[in-house]
Amino acid sequence: MTFASDVYEILIVLWVYMFIYNISLFTLFFTLFQLTNLETKTLFSFADLGSSNLFTKILSLTMLSMAGVPPLWGFFTKILIFVVLANSNFFFLFVPFFTVLMVSLYFYMQNLRFLNSTHLTDFVTISDLQVRITPSYYVFIFASLFFIIFGSFFTEDLFLLFYWLLV
Repeated sequence: MTFASDVYEILIVLWVYMFIYNISLFTLFFTLFQLTNLETKTLFSFADLGSSNLFTKILSLTMLSMAGVPPLWGFFTKILIFVVLANSNFFFLFVPFFTVLMVSLYFYMQNLRFLNSTHLTDFVTISDLQVRITPSYYVFIFASLFFIIFGSFFTEDLFLLFYWLLV
């Protein structure tokens, strides 16, 4: 009976983790789709945005959350997975999860390095970029950024919601 409750608890934690990760991923791609510049083909093209641009800050926050950097929401979900694995005695999953965590952290940090590596000579103003900003973009982005930054206060409520939906 203990094994079944452990698996049930792990499934709830993984669903919450995937929900939070998908919110961050949707925020990332929704921001990228707002840029309709046809010359943006590689990561080096994002250097045209400039490090003080709103899009760059949104992309940086979402990538940091997806990488699991504290105090953002993605960090707390990854810690919760480690805690559940330790409580469930699934110690053999520590090594693969930690390896995947470090590889993804390296990947996101490299993307952030390319995103924020701008030179003043290459700086393009926001009016030169082809940008389409819809009102739904602002509503979703500011709501999701609020939860990415302050989501650790709502994590327990999210677990209760998923538990209620499953029972």
